[in-house]
Amino acid sequence: MAYTNTILLVDDSEIILKVLSFMIRKAGYNVLSASDGKKALKFLDGGNIDLAFTDLNMPEMNGIELITEIRRTERYRFMPVVLFIDDKEKERKTIMETSGATMLLDKNDIKEKVISTIKTMLD
Repeated sequence: MAYTNTILLVDDSEIILKVLSFMIRKAGYNVLSASDGKKALKFLDGGNIDLAFTDLNMPEMNGIELITEIRRTERYRFMPVVLFIDDKEKERKTIMETSGATMLLDKNDIKEKVISTIKTMLD
């Protein structure tokens, strides 16, 4: 299978990284993964990344801080970024307006929606 697009996946849950990485690769995409925003920064080296998924709450550097760094980088400034949030987040509208994310996705729905979200964002 030829990998056509590269997805950056950032989450502090090892199980989420493993499950989503498997699903995304199986769908034909290349995956780069990191357990927090700070570790994800090493991938922002000018290489080809077409879409990023990041969790909101992570150690070292949270999702909003990571998105801020992504938006500061010329190469990735307009790259779509999907932010995973807990469905209990009360400030959804504020998070969407201030985070720099292209889209919010409830963390409880990610396994069911990750591939369709990728296809929507990239096709």
